[in-house]
This record gives sequence, structure tokens and C-alpha cells, in this order.
Amino acid sequence: MIRILFSLFVISSVSAQTVSSVYLSSGLEIPLYTFEKPSDIDQLIQEDEKNEGFYRFGKLVYTSLSTTNSGQWYEVDSGKVWTLAIEAKEAKGISLYYDDFWIPTGGELVIYNPNQTQKIGPFTSKDNHSSRVFANELIYDDILILEYYHPNTATSTVSLNINRFAYAYRDISGGQLNGFGSSDNCQVNANCSEGDAWEFQKESACRIQIQDGFFSGICSGAMINNTLNDCSPYVLSADHCFSGDGASENDLNQTIFYFNYRSSGCNNSTPNNTHTITGCQKLSNSSGEGNNGDSDFYLVELNSEPDFDPYYAGWDRSNTPASSGVSIHHPSGDIMKISTFNNSLYSDGGLGFGNDNTTHWGVVWSSTNNGHGVTEGGSSGSPIFNQNKLIVGHLTGGSSYCNATSSPDVYGKVWHAWDQMGNTSGRQLQPWLDPTNSGVTTLNGIYCGQSSQVVAAFSSSETIVCRNSTVTFNSISSGNINSYEWQFPSGSPSTATGPGPHTITYSDFGTHNVSLEVSGDDNSDTYTQTDFITVGPNEVELDFLPDCYGSEISWDLNNAQGQTIFAVNTGYYPGGNNANDMEQNPVAVQEDWCLSNGCYTFTVYDEYGDGLYGSQHTCEFNGDFSIYDASGNVLTSLESPNADFGEEISLEFCVESSVSILEKSNKVKVFPNPSYGVVTLSAPTRGEVIIYNTLSSEVYRAIKSTNDLQLDLSKLDKGIYFINFNNSVNKLILN
Repeated sequence: MIRILFSLFVISSVSAQTVSSVYLSSGLEIPLYTFEKPSDIDQLIQEDEKNEGFYRFGKLVYTSLSTTNSGQWYEVDSGKVWTLAIEAKEAKGISLYYDDFWIPTGGELVIYNPNQTQKIGPFTSKDNHSSRVFANELIYDDILILEYYHPNTATSTVSLNINRFAYAYRDISGGQLNGFGSSDNCQVNANCSEGDAWEFQKESACRIQIQDGFFSGICSGAMINNTLNDCSPYVLSADHCFSGDGASENDLNQTIFYFNYRSSGCNNSTPNNTHTITGCQKLSNSSGEGNNGDSDFYLVELNSEPDFDPYYAGWDRSNTPASSGVSIHHPSGDIMKISTFNNSLYSDGGLGFGNDNTTHWGVVWSSTNNGHGVTEGGSSGSPIFNQNKLIVGHLTGGSSYCNATSSPDVYGKVWHAWDQMGNTSGRQLQPWLDPTNSGVTTLNGIYCGQSSQVVAAFSSSETIVCRNSTVTFNSISSGNINSYEWQFPSGSPSTATGPGPHTITYSDFGTHNVSLEVSGDDNSDTYTQTDFITVGPNEVELDFLPDCYGSEISWDLNNAQGQTIFAVNTGYYPGGNNANDMEQNPVAVQEDWCLSNGCYTFTVYDEYGDGLYGSQHTCEFNGDFSIYDASGNVLTSLESPNADFGEEISLEFCVESSVSILEKSNKVKVFPNPSYGVVTLSAPTRGEVIIYNTLSSEVYRAIKSTNDLQLDLSKLDKGIYFINFNNSVNKLILN
């Protein structure tokens, strides 16, 4: 049972003349309801110093103030006005929550502080929601005044019942109260020079005010586009901000989204032109709040269409690490900040203590002209954009601070949230962000209110093909487009015009760019995908025979850099998880891959935890698999007697086309191998050395500037590792 506490208050009055009333004549009295400062605020502040992620700023104070039991009604020309004032002693701000909110057509509600330096509204019938709950953004003062105008022409009654308000004990006004922001001083305002190239992305970002039990807190998020380009008002944030599955329907309907909450320049200044939207509905989430194996995503749809023109950010769902980019966020609930990275992202886990290092991107921030942007509480859920200005992740947390700028943060991967968190639409991004099932890996962002604004984007039928194969391209650009100019380097044909479809043949091994320029009456836009098409010289075949319980099986193929090249999810193979719905006669399924030179890790997972060992149950046989090269040679395999591998098994293999592994090893030598810790890498060239474990996670990195480089790997666990140097991969065994 939830125990509701009603705070004691004192009723007095203020003058309409004193507060510069919106609707009332001077001299009239406005009832003032005064609430004392909650007695546990100091204790809450001490607790907050230990908390990360969700930035708690306010305590919910319960009351019951309504148009029927509180305030004062006055007759005015053409209608009547209801008014009251609320004082929360020593508060840094007040935000109102209603358990019954309904404004008839023609009615108007405004809320302001005594000197009207901040006024919100008018709220009208367009703000009504079927749930009849609502919330108002923060008024940064310890007193606010409500005035509701009810016209004589209204055909229904008004209902405004305030059942609680957020008593802000932290200043998150963005400098409106004291001239200084709430975040640490190394943070960089989004409107400094670091943000000049990210104007569109800034207009997608938002500050989110969320309820959590008896408190209110702040996280960050961003509007995000979908392949229909229909401007569905989707916002992507973090699962832990909403307590996983813990946020109730009413909590969501009273969540407040602040857009364009930023200073006008590089210095702190009062935010202006801020827009708010109250209420949302959950579409999908990861449920595990960022713990091990959980990508920590939360996708909502706003209750109302924006009456301003936000940017719906694009995304990249590939597992390719960004080489540079930014995150745009609201640390400690402050005005919008920007953090920059110039070193590549890397695969990492969440904040749990498991071994799954594939769910998140790790990032270390870079110093820039105006500071060294990091993250803080309140930044959670914020988007991280790659060098192509596309969202690739959402912040779970980390250890960066202004006094620890070299410490990393982790962002849940869009790649993992796409379809790795479950088999239902409520646990995936894919059904919502790609409702057309286009299969595209990337999607550009769009504006909706500017129909003449053109934005280039395209989709492809494949991204990895064999030699002499074809790829079909289609434009998914938006706006009033007059012309399309395509560039397909190394493709045949190499150029094209029109929206498509265009079928392009690729005969040259390697990776190839694709570019599309679209032009309209007012602007043109170019979208280039670097190394978008990969033509693999090595034809590889997987023959996979599941056991009778195939729906429990999934697998992925990763390259030496930890990037997932191919994968299937649970449910791909037939067969349920019990004797009644098992597949009694499973058949082998063939997959054809075209792989670039290098080494790969093939990992098979079993949800039940008994591998492909079906014969121990009512199934008559075990599953197995083999991977073959183009000549029919077995590269790696799992034989039936070894089917009981538990929850997962990883096998490594290498493929080469023109240069054999032996020849390449003669150029790059690693010795002794096997080794007990200290290894020498000998090669005539300089470059970067990266070492990966069998889970394709990076475990060591160094720069080679001499012919022979000694590597002290004594702190690594015993096992198999892969040394990547200048695209040469050598297998190393540590004993």
C-alpha cells in the first residue's frame, strides 16, 4: 500500500496588483497557500551525492488544491477567473502535478512567478489527455500563481485538481536563479564553437523530468527518426531513467520533455525559446536498467505532436565503432552541454559485473577549445552521435568527471537495442524505427515543419557481398526534391540519377563508398557512407544443424575488431523449448558469407544452457555445424559428441585470398608463441598493435615505432588471443 502524506499549509493572500495579474483587476485578493520546507531536505542532498544517472532534484509534496475546494473565483468581462498562489518556502522551483486535468474549449490556464520573469501557458483544451492527468514545467521561484480563465461560451466545466507538486531543493534553472549553471565548470555549452556543426542534432535533444516514487529527477534524451520519415514523435532515452518496467502509466503521462533548453551563446545565459511537451507512452525498453547483458534503452512516443519544429535525429544501427563525434546532454539538469570525442569508440559492457562486453560503446572524452565536456547525473539517456551525425548509443553511465576527464563512460548500443533484447516489439527498437522492414543500417534525420528542406538518405539491399554480385539502392530522402545524383565508386554503373531503384554490380574486392546528393528549391544535401559496401574475396559456407529445440539457439560472427558481421536471433530455427512443440526432424540450414581477409570468431548461444545436446531429452540426436572455405576445406566445426557446450561456445578461424597465413606470418612475427607473458612482435613497419580476446573485446593496445616491440601481457588471463597489426592478424596462446 502507498501511504500518501498531505503537507500542512497556511492560507493567506497576495494582491493582484502586487503580482501583475494576467486576467484580474488590481486590488483583488489571490489566496496564498504556504508550505513549509520539508524537514529531510539536508538528508536528501547527502544521499544525492552518492547517486549516479537519474538526477534527483525535487521531493513530491502531497496536497489537494482544486477549482472546487481552493482558490477564488472572480467574475470578469465575458467569463470568470479562478486563481490561487502557492508558496513553497526556500524552494528553488515548483512543478505542479494534477490527478484530474480538463480544460474546456475556450478556457486558458497561465502560471507565473510574482514578477512574471517566467510565465508558462496558456494551457488549453489541446493539452487535455484521455488519462486526465497532467504536469506543468518548473517555475523557478518559491512562489507561483495560477489563473484560469473560463469563458461564458464554454459548454463544459473545468477540472483542475493539484494533488502534489515537486519541491525543487536543487537549482536546475540553468542560471535563472543565481546566474550560474548547476553542472561542473569543465562542461561546454552546446552553443559554443564545439556545437557549431551540430545544430540539427541540438534541436533533437531534450531534458526529461521524470517521477520516481516520492521524487522528481532529470535525465536526457533525443527525438529519433524512423524509416517512414513520418515524424512520429519518438524519444530515445535510458531504461534506468524510468526504473525499467517500473514507471506507471500515470508517471509517463506526467513526464515533461524540455526542448531547446540552452543558452543563446557560449556563456551561461537564461534559456529562451524553450518548448515543453507533457506526457508519453512507452513503446519498448530493455527492462534491465543497464546491468550486464542489457543495453539500457527506453523508447517512448510523446502524447502530442510538437507545435514547434524539432529535428528527428538519424541513427546508425551497425556495430561499427565511431571514429569521432559528440554527446549532447543536460548534466545535473543544466542547460544543454556538448561533450566531444576524437578517439574511436570501443565495445564494452554496461554497469554490471558480467562478461558481456558487446552491449555498450565505451568512450573517452577529448579536451576542446572551451573546456573538457564529460557527463554527470542528468546526462543519462543522452544520445551519442558518430562522425556522420547519427545516433549510435544512449548513455547508461560511467566514471568521467571534471576531475577525472580521462575516465570512460558507456553508452548502450543502438545495434544491441535493435533486436538483441528479446523477440517482441516491446523489447526491440527495430519494429518502431524500421516499420517498413527496409533493413537499412543507417537513416538520416529530418525536419518536418520545413517541407521545402531536403535531406538526403538512402537504403541498400545488402552491405556485404561476393565479387560480381549486385546491390540495389533506393533513396529514402525527404523534402521537395528536384534532382538526385548518385556516386558508386568501383561499382557498375558508377553513377546514376533519380530516386531508384538502382542495381549496381561490384567486381573489385574491398570496401567502397556510396554517396547521394539531392537538390531542392531552397537547399541541397549530400549523404555519404564511407566503406559502406564490402566485397569479400573469400566465399565461406556455414552448414548449421540445430537440435530439436532450435528456437533457443542464436549465433553471431564477429571480425577481429569486435564488429558483428552476421548474426541470427533466437527463434530463427524451428523447434520450441519442450517435447510438445519441439522440431522432431530438424534439417541443416546453409548460410553463405563473403568475408574479407582476416580472422573471425563464430559464437553460438543456447538460452537453455545445454548447447545442441538434444539427445539427453526426448530429441533423438544432437546438433552440429561446420564452416567451409570455397574449396570445401573445413575452417572450424562442432562435432555432435561435443554438442553439450552449455550457454555458449566460441570458435575462431581465419580466411585469406591472395596471401596465405604463413606468408603473412613471415612478415609479422610473434614470438615466443605459446608464451608465458612477454611477447616480441617483429615487423619492418610502424603502426598500432591491438590485441583481442576470443570474445572480440580489446584487451591491449600499443604503438610500434621500432622493428621489434616487446609486449608485457603477463596480466592477461591464460588463453587464446589475436594480435592485429597493420591488418595482419596473428594468433597467440598464453600459458
